[in-house]
Amino acid sequence: MTSQHLAIDLGSHSIKALVATPEVSGWQVVMPILRKSRGIKTGEIEDIEAATEEVDSLLKEMEGLIKGARFKSIIIGINSPNIDIHLSKGTSVVSRADGVISEDDKKRAEKAAQAFALNTNRSLVQTIFKDYLIDGANKVKNPVGLTGLRLEAEALLIDVFSPVVKNIDLLKEAIGLNNATKVILSYAGAELALSDQDKEVGALALDLGASTTSMAVYENGELLDLKVFPRGGNNITSDIAIGLKTSIDSAEEIKVKEGIALVKKVNRGESFNLDDYFSEAEKGTKISKKFLAEIIEARLVEIFDAVGERLKQISRFQKLAGGVILYGGGAKMNFVKELAKERFKLPVRIAQPDIEWYKENPDPTFVGVLGLMDLKMKSLEVPILERTSPLGSTWDFIKHLFSW
Repeated sequence: MTSQHLAIDLGSHSIKALVATPEVSGWQVVMPILRKSRGIKTGEIEDIEAATEEVDSLLKEMEGLIKGARFKSIIIGINSPNIDIHLSKGTSVVSRADGVISEDDKKRAEKAAQAFALNTNRSLVQTIFKDYLIDGANKVKNPVGLTGLRLEAEALLIDVFSPVVKNIDLLKEAIGLNNATKVILSYAGAELALSDQDKEVGALALDLGASTTSMAVYENGELLDLKVFPRGGNNITSDIAIGLKTSIDSAEEIKVKEGIALVKKVNRGESFNLDDYFSEAEKGTKISKKFLAEIIEARLVEIFDAVGERLKQISRFQKLAGGVILYGGGAKMNFVKELAKERFKLPVRIAQPDIEWYKENPDPTFVGVLGLMDLKMKSLEVPILERTSPLGSTWDFIKHLFSW
């Protein structure tokens, strides 16, 4: 039987999951599933029991639809605002008398780079090796086989608040996924969303999620910076609920169906009936679409400007030739590209990953989980495991894609 692999994005609004199989020319999506999230807030598990129930139910649904499903590997994304990134360097002395750098020399330098003193209650989640310096001068991507006296490894270390990792581990244990790999979701999404050219000339990948906005900056083919902000589409929904005096559910529907991200794109005099979305509204109450757009634009400007401040801190504001690449549920908002272009003063586009399934199902909500799967399929060190919990009953396939 063809080996099956599973990727899971524990989103605050929805949980995205993919089952895929390796192919000669890459890999193929067997089944995507997207369901309403519970117990997860701002990218972190807040209620272990509720989150476990939802993920376990999702897995049982998959097992019911794919008879005899046995996942050879599983990868789970972490998208907490409590992520930090550090540049670290480690050195090893070349062991061979002839100065030829061995694999062991490389591993010792990498281990030294990972020996970074993290603050209390921080856990190292991911290490991204950037470059290797030979004798402090010659920078290379792979030093093995070259000659020198001293090897230095440069690495980006990504750590997160320890309770965030602990809660994911508790969820994994509860549903029999103890050895599932954990990866930073914004890194996985950016790796897929950006082209090689984007990464080389400099670009910003921006994931517009429900309760978080994640940025990843690349330059010279390498990850330069990464940050997750604790604000997103849910904040817009709350603003609409307050501004229009409606329920949260009604505000979400109004945002999705009537929302526009740029006030100047609203046609003069355009409006909608509030009672079409909120039954408690007075019959015939008209709401100006301009007023709605003002609410949406104000919050998006706040989010984009927070990202812009981060870019200024790393001296990359208006200096990324590859521009801004948007993905996530928020990328579906009308005229969000145009607003982003105004705020960042850069070209902006929606991510179009080179994945066959995505070309047929172009929903930017799935870019993050597709990125997880792509990393897993490319990795030579994906741990092998099989789910140990019993197979569940058959569930109906979820076709509706939840909104941002």
